[in-house]
Amino acid sequence: MTFEVIFLDTNVVIAALDPKDLHHQAAVAFLEAHASDPMVLPAAVYTEVLAVPRAELVNEFLSAYRLRPIFAGMESPGVWGLAAERFARYAENRRKSGKQGPRRILADFLIGAQAMTGSAVESSPILATFDARFFRRYFPELSVLNPAER
Repeated sequence: MTFEVIFLDTNVVIAALDPKDLHHQAAVAFLEAHASDPMVLPAAVYTEVLAVPRAELVNEFLSAYRLRPIFAGMESPGVWGLAAERFARYAENRRKSGKQGPRRILADFLIGAQAMTGSAVESSPILATFDARFFRRYFPELSVLNPAER
């Protein structure tokens, strides 16, 4: 199956970069299987990936898999507003469940919001992540692929 554009979550890239990661093989297999599909990194993912140790290897890795960061929509209030709306929903759910404070960071919500609004495709936006349950709950409009479920 081929796709117009696949947005990658940070955990897929980190797993592919780290041979010791639990999901390394699944991440590499996913990237190889979709090598002919355009794959992009939301701005927050690109930033998180560049913060890993040995960041100098990241750009080589991205180039090898033809992965590119995408900044489309980040200047738009729409991305930020959607991220804020979903983050607020998450925080309210945490409060109602009696749990203290958020366990998620804003970057997670920016990734989902940019995947939804930064896509030029007419079909449902696609996000590849090992955290599919979270994204399916807070961004049900996204088509979510978990490379470990393939």
